[in-house]
Parts: sequence; C-alpha cells; structure tokens
Amino acid sequence: MKYIKSYILLALMVLAVTGCKQEDLKDDVNALKDRVTLLEEQVKLLNENIAFFSKVLVCQTIDNGDGTFTEVPAYSISEVLVNDGTTFTAKFNDGNVLTLAIGSKGTVTTPQLGVNPETGKWMLNGSDTPYNAVGADSSVDGDKPEFNIALDNSTRQYYWQVRFGDSEPWQNVTDAEGNKVYVTEAGGELAKDNLFKDAKVEENEFVLTYYTNGDGQDPTNEVRIPIISDLSCVINVPEKDMADGYWEIGADGASAEVEIKGDHWFVIAPHGWEASISETLTDGKATLTVKKSATASAGLKSRATANNTDEVVVQVNKGMYWAVAKVKVREKVTDYFNQVYSNGQDIVVGEPDNENGYGLKINNTDFSGGQLLQDAASISDNGVYFIEEGVTVTLDAISDLQSLVIVGNNPEKPSTVKVEANSFLLGATGGKGIVMKNVILDAENATFTNGGLIATTAGSVETRFDHIIFDGCDVKMRVGKMLVRFDRRTDNLISTIVNFAIYNTKVKIPLPTTDTAINMFFVYADKSKTFNGCESLVYKNNIFYAAENGNAWANFALLQSNTSLGEFNKVIVQNNTLVNLLAKNILARAKMNKLSVTNNLLWNNSSATDNRSVIALMSGSDVNAVEYGNNKVYDISADAKKWTLFYGSVTPDPIEGGNNLPIEAVDPFTTEGGSMDWNAGVFVPGAGYENIGAHIN
Repeated sequence: MKYIKSYILLALMVLAVTGCKQEDLKDDVNALKDRVTLLEEQVKLLNENIAFFSKVLVCQTIDNGDGTFTEVPAYSISEVLVNDGTTFTAKFNDGNVLTLAIGSKGTVTTPQLGVNPETGKWMLNGSDTPYNAVGADSSVDGDKPEFNIALDNSTRQYYWQVRFGDSEPWQNVTDAEGNKVYVTEAGGELAKDNLFKDAKVEENEFVLTYYTNGDGQDPTNEVRIPIISDLSCVINVPEKDMADGYWEIGADGASAEVEIKGDHWFVIAPHGWEASISETLTDGKATLTVKKSATASAGLKSRATANNTDEVVVQVNKGMYWAVAKVKVREKVTDYFNQVYSNGQDIVVGEPDNENGYGLKINNTDFSGGQLLQDAASISDNGVYFIEEGVTVTLDAISDLQSLVIVGNNPEKPSTVKVEANSFLLGATGGKGIVMKNVILDAENATFTNGGLIATTAGSVETRFDHIIFDGCDVKMRVGKMLVRFDRRTDNLISTIVNFAIYNTKVKIPLPTTDTAINMFFVYADKSKTFNGCESLVYKNNIFYAAENGNAWANFALLQSNTSLGEFNKVIVQNNTLVNLLAKNILARAKMNKLSVTNNLLWNNSSATDNRSVIALMSGSDVNAVEYGNNKVYDISADAKKWTLFYGSVTPDPIEGGNNLPIEAVDPFTTEGGSMDWNAGVFVPGAGYENIGAHIN
C-alpha cells in the first residue's frame, strides 16, 4: 500500500498557556514576556512531536518472495535514552535523536493536521495542502510541517503560521473562510497535546498509540517501532562541507564517513549523481563517495527512491528491519576570486575585522587594474594578479616594488608561483607592499641576494609600506635564507612596515649545514639606520617545519631584531605549530609594546642539544602587556629540560607557572585524530589539542 490506510486527523498539540492574573497584559511587560516564552515553548514541543511522528509514519515495503509484500517501519530505534512515562527521547538508527512528549488534552485553538488517505497529502483544517505526508513510495520521507506563532499588531493577538521545509516561507494558517487561526487562550492548564494517547517500551519495540480522529477521544491506532541496537546507518558529513542543509559537492566529488551496522547495505543516488560505499568496513565505518554524473543516472534499482532530485539515501537492513540515512546534495558553486573582485566585492585576507589580528580587504576600488593570468606567464611589475587553477607563473625580481597582490583564483586549489630571480626589493618610495593569498610560493631556487625573499633597498627618503601579508599559502624557502629582511642602508632615515601578518600558511624551511640565522621577519637597525617598527605583527594558524629527523639549528625565530631600536607596537603569535625548529628565542626577540603568545605547539625529534626558549623581550618592552599561556612542547631529546618560556633578563615578575616549560608525555601527532606527513607538510594534532597549534590539512 502506498499510503497510510486510515484517515489520520491530527489536532496536534492543542495548547494552553498558564493563566495570567493580570487584568491587562499590555500594561505588564514581564507578564507579556512570560506568556510569549510559554507559547514558544509549546510551539517547540509541537514541532518536536511532529518530527518524531513523521519519522514513524515512513514504511518499508518488503518482498516476501511469494508474490506478497509486507510493510514494516523504514526507521528503527537503536536506543531509548529517556523514558519517564510521559517524555521519551529516542536515538534513531540514522543517528538522529528526537523527543516525544505525551500530554493531556488542551483547551486552546490549534491547527488540525491530517493525512488524506486518497492523495497522501497533508491536510490542514480539513483542506488538502500541496505537500506529501509520505513520499511517492511509503519508504520515503514526506514534507514535514513546522508551526510558528506570530503577533497580529492590529489585534495584539497571536496567530498560527506553518511551513513545509526550511526553504519555504511562513504561511498563515486559515480556516474555511480564509481567516487567520488565532491562539485563543481558554484555561489555565499547561496542556501538551491531544494527538497521542500513550507511548511505552515493550521488550524490543517502541509502541505509540494516537487518536485517529484528532479530538483526544477514542478510537485510536497503534504504530510499533523496533528497537535494534546493532542496526544503524549514520552519515557523517564534515561540517565545513555543509551549507544551508546541503552537502556541497565539488567537481571532483566528495567523500564522507558512514557508520554501518547490519547485514546488507546499499546507496541510492538522485538523478544526475553517482554514489558508492566502500566494500570494506573498518570498525563499522565505511566511506560514502558522491559525485556528479557525466550522464543522468537514477541510481541503483530499488522500490525505495530518493525523495527528490537532491537526496542521497543509504539503507542498511537486519532481517526485515531497516536503518535509513539521508543527506541532501548539491553542486558546489565556487566564487572564484577574480569574479568576486570584478563584481566589486571584497576578498578577505587574514582578519581585517578582528581587533586581535590584522588583515586586509582586496577590492577593485582600493586595488585597481586586476589581471587574470590563464596561461604560463611572468610577473615582473607591480599590480594585482589572479592566477588560474593549474597555471604556474614565474615571479621575476621587481627592483622598485610598491604594491603587489597575487591571488590563486580557485579558492579550493592554490596556484603556483615560482621565484627564481633575486629578492623582491621594497621600493625606496614606499607603497602598499605585498599581499599573497592561496598560492604555492616556490622559492627553493631563488637567489636571495639580499638575504631575504623580501628585502629593502638603499634609499634617500623615509619609506612606509602598509602591508606584507600571506594568507592560505604554501611557502617553500631556500636553504638558510629569510622570508623578510628589513635593513635600512641610508643614515638618519626612518622606515616603517605598518602591518606584517601570516595566516593559515605552511612554511617549509630546509635545514642549513651551518649555524645560520633563519628568521621569518628580521630587522637590522642601529643609531644611524632606524626602523620605526610595525603597528601590528601577527602569526595565526601557521605551520613552520624543517626536515624529518634533521639536526635543527640554534637561531631560528619568527621575529628577530638585532637591537631594541626596532620597535613593534603589537605582536600576536597564536595557534602556530613549529616542527624541528629550535632557538634561543623561537617565537619573538624584539622590543615589543604588547605581546600575546598563546596556544602554540612546539615539537622536536632532533638530537640538537642547544638551549630552547620561546620569547626574548628586549630592553624597553612593556612586561605588563605580555600575555602568554597554553603553549605546549613535545621533545624527545634528553635536553628537553632546557625549554624555557622567557630568555634574558627582561621578564614578567613573577612568571605565572614558572619559566620552565613542561614537556608533553605523548606525541600530539600520534594521538587519536592526529596525523603527520612530512612530504605534504601535514601536521595535525589529535584529541586534546583541538585549540592547540595549527589545524591545516
């Protein structure tokens, strides 16, 4: 049978609100708030009960093999979590947890919801709606109604609204004459519903009894849901891949973990899609793979069909019972950066609206003249460049660099920029600086004649560069070289880089054979060559790593200044991972007015015996504006006891927790959920380190 055989008139959840002793609610704001809150609670209860009941309505048609068919519930319950006689919370075999509340008959006006046995449509106040109570096949979920209350400003009364899906607009519930159905208070009892008479657990079944006429009076009907603990089907789509309730699938397809318990399983794909499940299960887990089909496909043959053109269905059976899990899918629409730029919108780099960080918004107003590079090319001048996916460009030396923006066009796949010439010399006249986003910056063969990939040049004027920012990049450095070397070569001139920041970036640092200074940002200044410092210097969610099992050197630093004349107003080092990089001042050595060093992960498996410390505050730093904490260290070396938080005589007093850093007993990359791949530059800490170190795959 395709539809529910008996007419189910659901006068769902007839509600009443607690009587209010105030004669005039309009004059009592608190009473009005209480009344609205109570109504909202009842509406929530109504919708929860509908969700539960809608699930138990769905049936599965079983071929008995003798020309007859049997209908059984399509869903089953794996566990009843709460059972106090009136409230039941059940975990269904698709992983959803739903609550059913059994209450007394109410005394207010509510919508009457039913199912037309001839059409299978939901009925509202005696009239058919366009929405299915069950799908075209009884094994398919229908359109689930959801109710809401709204305030009529003209009458100051609440009335009912309904919708059949999150994407639908709210519609007024009306009576036969087309008038709004108001929530009419008629009593003081907090009533719950007049739909369900009883619910109970009998051995391995959940038994639900409901009033078929929807009036809280006999006759009743009964539905039985099996409770089977070793039958389940749960699809675990990563949250980052979900948007508006849809699993967004890119051009290359996508995969998700599926938890399966049962005898047999299969997957159904909607038209135009392909879906498959890996044959081998590991600890009850398999991989569901979905991709857009080159040709239209209706999926595997089965009496059960996908609900519509966007639903992937996985079904698992045990005997005659089933567990069903579903997820809506749609093609991922990629907003390529060049399109965003051309449309006059902002490309966000870093965190421009975060007071604890710094970033930038790239748009065609502030950064005009953008070019899309779709073929191999060379960049040898200032400008804004978008590099198409799969295209590699060469970055030549720009002797008078003022403003250079390079962005990989496809947000999902970085483009490659190769540097084989000299350093980028920041021009003597200043400018907006350098911004790179979503690129693989291959500088392994760059000549670095000035000691850094980005370096200053001689000049006769004071210079100011607004930005040096990397976001979502993969930087491959040359052996023994620096990322930025800021070195003024003309006496008595002040130079400034306002904001320097690296976000969500991996930096591979090949090990030198000698004790060479390797810094991400190095400032050289003395009395006649002045660096006026940075307003903001930020490292957030980055991975800096050297070679596997190599001998680390003793003077690596994210920030290094040769004297206290190089001043930094705000320095933030947060959620970074440093692998096999040791120094006497790993994270920062400079004069700093404000410093925050938190949630970083320092890891070492080399045999280097140098002292290890994290911060060196130079003379003049504000020790009262230093924030530190939750920095973790793992070190296999026998000299791990040499790890200290502060190096030198300028330190906060006292140092909270002491200056010696404790060593983690367990390798963070080997704990559950952790991973390490030196070739790919993947260093993901596992369980217990969710907010420690960088999390970049």
